[in-house]
Amino acid sequence: MNSKEATEKAEQVSMRDAKDTPAKDGFTRRPRSGTRVNNIMLLTDSFLPHAGGSREYYFNIYRELAQLGNTDVTVVTKKVPEWRDFDRKVATPKFQIHRLFGPLSSWKYRELPKGMLALLHALWHVCLRFPDFVHAGDLYPPGVIAYLLRKSLGIPYLIYCHGEEVTQTDRFRYQPRLRNAIYRNADAVVANSEFARRQLLRIGVSLNRITVITPGVDASLYRPMPPDRELSRLYEVEDKSVLLTVARLVPRKGHRTALKAMAEIKDDFPNLHYLIVGTGPEEADLRKAADKLGISDRVTFAGFVPAQNLPKLYNLCDIMFLLNRQEADGDVEGFGIVFLEAGAAGKPVIGGRSGGAVEAIEEGVTGCLVDPDDYRDAARTLRRLLSDSTLQKQIGDAGRLRVVKEFDWGSRARLLEELNNRVCWTKRIATRARSNSEKDEVKRAPKGDVQEKLSVKKFSEGGSHS
Repeated sequence: MNSKEATEKAEQVSMRDAKDTPAKDGFTRRPRSGTRVNNIMLLTDSFLPHAGGSREYYFNIYRELAQLGNTDVTVVTKKVPEWRDFDRKVATPKFQIHRLFGPLSSWKYRELPKGMLALLHALWHVCLRFPDFVHAGDLYPPGVIAYLLRKSLGIPYLIYCHGEEVTQTDRFRYQPRLRNAIYRNADAVVANSEFARRQLLRIGVSLNRITVITPGVDASLYRPMPPDRELSRLYEVEDKSVLLTVARLVPRKGHRTALKAMAEIKDDFPNLHYLIVGTGPEEADLRKAADKLGISDRVTFAGFVPAQNLPKLYNLCDIMFLLNRQEADGDVEGFGIVFLEAGAAGKPVIGGRSGGAVEAIEEGVTGCLVDPDDYRDAARTLRRLLSDSTLQKQIGDAGRLRVVKEFDWGSRARLLEELNNRVCWTKRIATRARSNSEKDEVKRAPKGDVQEKLSVKKFSEGGSHS
């Protein structure tokens, strides 16, 4: 039996021995008896407390995964502001975070030296920890590093796709080739939405390698609460109707269109105020736009807000308002976890009919989807909701119910654990099959051939021979 046949046989054995058995919570599990703890290494270019929905996604799902008890997680990432205090608070023996250098500023060629440093950092931790499985949170450089580790050391890898990694690289000449190689050669690909899954299928990733695991929300943290008086005074929104946007100040978040919609209805709702939370390169231009539209006195740019304060912020607003859109360069909203967070707080949401937001918002039930390039469409929807407090409550209650029933982090961690087990079992059994195949070859070979094989093997492992 050659190496290829041994691997194919191992995969068949793995699938036979690991037939899905239903668990009480509806998820399937492999038998745990005799299974050792998986050692997972997550490579990501940035991590909390760096802001961003995907960073929240990784933190929550891997922390939950470690708490299930069958997986040790090592996060290898970069330094971001306030990282020391954050790591000190959240790290446990089963959930470790290691940082070096800073995140990439872009995917341009001038950033290549930083990618090499990230590779060396990852190799160091591979030598220290010998992971069973490498997970790549970003296409560049983590995806490239994971691909190289598989080719050179045989370590299986999983990579995530949020959708924009595909749409943003479509316009380049060479990047799609590397992108496709990384996704197609992965042992598993996790799409955070159906939108991302469709993008992966479009570039030729096998259907059986893709698993959809949407973001979740901690419904015990994000929940309906009375407005915080201190925050209301801080942002000067006491006794006002409040629109809220929580997002980085970048073009695809649609702040410009949202400001125009606010200006369109300002005379109909003189008590309305717009609270914008987040930082980014667009801030100066957005402030100028608000001034030009004559609404600067009714718009507050709150800047960066720590994650622990977000539940209070959602409870300050009447409507969560984010007109996400797809940019010409392919930048698009992969899912929109803020829509779920606001829904968990019992708030109706309005989002752009673009990217993964169409999955985060259940149209007409937990919120409304509008044309992200048409401020009049957004203004009409705002008028309808602001004029009907009963409708606001009905939609908010539906959003809360949907999050509680469908989007808890524990269920997502169990899906990821099942995926880890399937890949790791296949790898271990394949390794044992190849080893047994080599032993059988040696037994069947003439004595002289046996001595030659043993000598070659000993030499390849670093020993000496005469």
